[in-house]
Amino acid sequence: EMSADHELKKIKDARDYVRDIANDTQVWALVEVCKDKLKFSKKGQDYEELLGNLGPEDMAFAYAKIVMGDEVSRREKFILISWVGSQVSAVKRARMMVSRCEVDQLFDQRAKVVEASELSELALSVIKQSLVKTGGADYGSSTS
Repeated sequence: EMSADHELKKIKDARDYVRDIANDTQVWALVEVCKDKLKFSKKGQDYEELLGNLGPEDMAFAYAKIVMGDEVSRREKFILISWVGSQVSAVKRARMMVSRCEVDQLFDQRAKVVEASELSELALSVIKQSLVKTGGADYGSSTS
């Protein structure tokens, strides 16, 4: 049990790192699914860097800060990515659901959950576009 608690603390610390307003880049935290357990993997400063950690045989959850708008109306949105690589077997996919409940509780502050199995689905432009759709008014660069 000791190790599970220790792992949970690492995951919570990573979540808090992503939510920390002192970080003004698009920070992220990656949590891998190993058998039925969540395991903290790594955290980073740059969204593009996160994508390099998601492979076709991986199952993971990622929590990321996305910066919307411009300097004048900068808004931070948080997303939860549920990643199941395209080569993950059906048996392992079923395990992902076990972890999903726990992840939903840990990362409850979020604008959107993104399910993905291809990196193209996680391109920053795609994510921002979907956040605009969910988030209502867009004060992006389209204002005159």
